Amino acid sequence: MAQIFSRLELMSELDSAYSKLDVLLDGAAEADLFDAIAVDAWTVHDVLAVRVWWAEAVVEWIGAGLRDETPQTPAAGYKWTQTPALNQSVVDASTDVPIPVLRDRLEAAVALLRRYVETLDDDQLLSVGVFSWTRTWPVSRWIAVNTITQYASLSKMIRRLLKSANQL
Repeated sequence: MAQIFSRLELMSELDSAYSKLDVLLDGAAEADLFDAIAVDAWTVHDVLAVRVWWAEAVVEWIGAGLRDETPQTPAAGYKWTQTPALNQSVVDASTDVPIPVLRDRLEAAVALLRRYVETLDDDQLLSVGVFSWTRTWPVSRWIAVNTITQYASLSKMIRRLLKSANQL
């Protein structure tokens, strides 16, 4: 996902990836697959919780940048080299969060990210270094890797599980 998207490409790819994932999440619900192991020891529920967290984090980081604040990335108490531990902490904190709540949070985060894609000026969205937290990536890439790429990987996991359950 090293490619830098234009505003229109980013919006189109985000909408497409989210729509596909949403349909597959419906299928996972119908097939009762949210407790199925999706990758390593994580269930579909766990992976979804992590995907929700990252989308919400990017929303928060963009908001902080617009307020001229520098958020601690990836999260307080974590360095980028510790993202596996961060992700596990998200999984651990989400064990009792119902799937409908996770899906509502994901929908809300995607809506906020869509709004940012629509309203940030070209420099804020597409240029490197506009916000201190973005380092060497434009905001568009941060959005893409934490939504489009992640939704595609979860979609692939769910499709595999649905196929195994003869639901595809």
